[in-house]
Amino acid sequence: MTTTRKNRKQEILDAALACFTENGVEATTIDMIRERSQASVGSMYHHFGNKEAIAASLYVEALAEHHEYQQSLLQKARTAEDGVKAITYAYIDWVSANPDKARFILYNRSVLAKTEKAAELKERTRKQYTEILAWFQPFVARGELKQVPQELYASLITGPAHDYARLWLSGRAKTDIKAYRDVFAEAAWSSVKP
Repeated sequence: MTTTRKNRKQEILDAALACFTENGVEATTIDMIRERSQASVGSMYHHFGNKEAIAASLYVEALAEHHEYQQSLLQKARTAEDGVKAITYAYIDWVSANPDKARFILYNRSVLAKTEKAAELKERTRKQYTEILAWFQPFVARGELKQVPQELYASLITGPAHDYARLWLSGRAKTDIKAYRDVFAEAAWSSVKP
């Protein structure tokens, strides 16, 4: 039974993402999501309650997916350079493999504003950022990574890739972001190496 519930919940989230991608969050109705997922009204409300809760759950789960992948790459890194490149590769790989989710995250942060998921995301993000900074701290202490204010690291490491992701996901850039994976990784390393 747990497996069925988990599958049904995921089917609803997958259907919601498809509807949001095709119609936008505002224009999508809960009935559209229900119809696409073939879920009952009861199932929709049991798992989420309303469209806003579905959107917020989708947002939080997509970011958690990205973080999990990022951590898997970071755990294999042994040097500061490997770590910086792992963060960059994780961002690029995940965006390239999940363009609809990435587009949803980049352009729909406001879906969290009126939900209880906002506090959950804020705490999760704080914890994840703290974990990443802790991983890099020994390299900073040994002078193997440039010492800059902590809030700058994310912008320096993923900023250029993030900017290009916006162009690619909006259709203004035609080349898949993954084609520039090594270029962005080298740029990230260049910005924080001592």
